[in-house]
Amino acid sequence: MKLPKNFISCDWGTSNFRLRWVDTDTLDVLCEHTTDMGTKKRFQQFKSQSEMKQDQFFAAYLKEQLKALNIAEDNDRIIVASGMLSSSIGMKELSYAPMPFSFDGMDLSSEFIPFDSMPNVLLVSGVSSKSDVMRGEEIQAVGLAEELAHHKSGTLLLPGTHSKHIRFEKGIFKDFTTFMTGELFEIISRHSILSASLEPAQWETSFQNIFLEGVEKGLTNQCMPSLFSIRANTLLNHISGHDNYFYLSGLLIGAEITNLQRRKETVFLAASGIYNTLYKLALASFLPKDEIICFEERILEKALLKGQKKILETYAE
Repeated sequence: MKLPKNFISCDWGTSNFRLRWVDTDTLDVLCEHTTDMGTKKRFQQFKSQSEMKQDQFFAAYLKEQLKALNIAEDNDRIIVASGMLSSSIGMKELSYAPMPFSFDGMDLSSEFIPFDSMPNVLLVSGVSSKSDVMRGEEIQAVGLAEELAHHKSGTLLLPGTHSKHIRFEKGIFKDFTTFMTGELFEIISRHSILSASLEPAQWETSFQNIFLEGVEKGLTNQCMPSLFSIRANTLLNHISGHDNYFYLSGLLIGAEITNLQRRKETVFLAASGIYNTLYKLALASFLPKDEIICFEERILEKALLKGQKKILETYAE
């Protein structure tokens, strides 16, 4: 298979769906389409019917959403799909590729799935260690490898619902750890007794001190005994819900990054928006500035596409 002039990037996560028509050479996005039909919701729909097999059911949604890109139908169209589409709640479950894996992505697993009535799908699997798994973040890591290659070793930090810390050394991703920071924050802030003491707010520098107080507690393994103090501070000290919101964020982020204190190595932060702001502040509370490298937005925007292109190039060889 020769490398196509364009490819369709499919990033199908647990909660969201995104298609992009991409120039293979420049990785410019020519058009884009997103929905909230994550694999979890689509799988639930699949379980409620019996007419179609699982791969066909997911393919049917893909085919319908492709219309929104409004691209010409031809034989060269190919979809490169990463994320949860290769999981048990996706189109077809693929076995995880084992750690470690190289910067070029050649160690990752993929499968070419042909379809008669829509573009063929190049489905990319996830990665597993002896005690952890991930799907999707490994493609981002491969897409950022060119930036990481200037350094002998370090930790790539990918914040999110399930944050990943991926350690690398001499062009090899060696190991990783998952932290349920984002999911825990949502559960605690919406469904626990602390929810009445928390009120979401837009970030302002006035919240920096209370956030860093939480980070310090988290870094010293005081997250668990400090959680209920949020409710106590509301009742006894009249701390605002906005302040508590960022204090909780600091607690959980501090607990997540506590191991980075002992490693004393460069941390590469791949985050945008509020994640970039908060994690950078937290890391700067104990790491020298030259040991924190934050990727620019333009690099982050193309990381997944770069990773998918590398997989496509490997398959085309």
